[in-house]
Amino acid sequence: MREGPNALSMRRIAQLVGCSTTVLYNMFGNKQGLVDELYLRGFDMLRQCIEAVSYPGNARDYIYALCYACRNFALANPAYYSVMFLKVIPEYTPSDANRWLGEESFKLLVQAVQDCMAPDNSIEDEAWEIARAIWATLHGHVSLELVGYFNVPQPPLPRLEKALQALVDGLLLI
Repeated sequence: MREGPNALSMRRIAQLVGCSTTVLYNMFGNKQGLVDELYLRGFDMLRQCIEAVSYPGNARDYIYALCYACRNFALANPAYYSVMFLKVIPEYTPSDANRWLGEESFKLLVQAVQDCMAPDNSIEDEAWEIARAIWATLHGHVSLELVGYFNVPQPPLPRLEKALQALVDGLLLI
């Protein structure tokens, strides 16, 4: 976690924890298995983070609160975030089952979007598509923020707030 995902190797981890590589291979199978655990742990941490968000009284503000919680998670856990969303380990591809488990953290946002939609326009597929657009904008911004792209001339949070507001207002016709 201190040195980022590029420092990840079975041999290096074995040295750091004082065991043989055989122990790690018995526990995880291979490097893919080890990265799977990091991927799933990251999504579990993210899910806990966003589930802890209190409902502020309306669905629109809840969408923003979920997005800010996700951003805060990324800033506090950049190595996990990188494994989860930035494909920093090129040879790693999560299985469909793991990707589905990762998507579980996304369902609160989908529900908040659906709660904002007019009752006669509350089509679940549409809520998923709008939530994906919000999610993609959020993650694009956070990814750029993590690599230092948005550090000048103004702080990144107002830029994210403006983007989310425009997106939510436009997509949900609020």
